[in-house]
Amino acid sequence: MKKLLLTVAAALSLATTATAFAASPMSVYATDGNGGQFEGLYTESNWMAIEVPLNALGGSVPSDLSLAVSGLPDGTYVTLEGVSTRGDNALLYVSVSRDSTDSFVNSVAQINVNSGSTTLATVEIPVYGAATSE
Repeated sequence: MKKLLLTVAAALSLATTATAFAASPMSVYATDGNGGQFEGLYTESNWMAIEVPLNALGGSVPSDLSLAVSGLPDGTYVTLEGVSTRGDNALLYVSVSRDSTDSFVNSVAQINVNSGSTTLATVEIPVYGAATSE
């Protein structure tokens, strides 16, 4: 019985250690490019950027960088407008638009940052938009 308890305790200890050292999701945030940080992207904006560590992109920004976006309501778009670097980060300037403002947007965009057909990084960031009524 004592041997069984020690085996279970060792297994639980290893499982806890493995979980603690597992890769955590990349922390990204939206920025205005001038140091202001935001928890998400806002619809009807074309001034925001997603700040991504350069090491997640292989250390530099490839010339054929593109975004593949999922997780947003139909008719809501995040489009790459340009890229720059600041320190150890890439700033992926995006516009956020939608076909209609009749309903609100409160979703998490899953964004694959691609170079050609290769996904370099996948980031998640909230996207918000208010509904307007006339």
